[in-house]
Amino acid sequence: MAVPVPSMEDAVQRFDRVLTRIENVLAASALGLATVIAIVAVVLRYAFGIFLFWSEEAIIYLIIYSTFLGAVITLRHNEHVNVDILAVFLADRGKRMVAVLGAAITAVYLAAVGGYAWLLLFEPFSTSTTTPSLKLPLWIVEAAVPVGFTLMFLRALEILVRTARGIDTFPEGHRSLLEVEADAAGLDAREVDPTRRDPGDPPDPPDLRPDAPKEDDR
Repeated sequence: MAVPVPSMEDAVQRFDRVLTRIENVLAASALGLATVIAIVAVVLRYAFGIFLFWSEEAIIYLIIYSTFLGAVITLRHNEHVNVDILAVFLADRGKRMVAVLGAAITAVYLAAVGGYAWLLLFEPFSTSTTTPSLKLPLWIVEAAVPVGFTLMFLRALEILVRTARGIDTFPEGHRSLLEVEADAAGLDAREVDPTRRDPGDPPDPPDLRPDAPKEDDR
């Protein structure tokens, strides 16, 4: 019996799901941990007079990580600033070629900067210097740059492959951010937003409609 071979589109979608989960977990963990530390530090300081001397430094470093990881998510949603001047005057084939060229340049740039960022971690200054409060090696803080650029590079490669093969580059473009993130987390959008309604849902009862007259108005 012949074994079905997954298509390129299936492989790209599987890669997209895995990378999306990694991006979401890392970004949410960094930002969430920074939030928890900030809340705990404020409560301890004003309620019990306990000052966490390392909290400010930890929050700053976690925000740095969340910024570079958030840049990956922004690339995933095609929300980085771009100016499409040339593509406006081209046919569909020309627009596709320009998009492939742009994706290739983006990937090369991210690979170059990311490569130098990884080399920076092994510099004597990075390995011998420690942070003032946490006493962490400086390379741990600097690692936010190569980690973020590496994830962006992988995402750029995915966009390049999608564009070159004529696959929808940003298939979630017509969907809201809530829908996309809920789908990536394996949830139904209604679990995140109970008030959400999809086309095909039965209409609300007359008394529940927003424009229904209130009891006091009758």
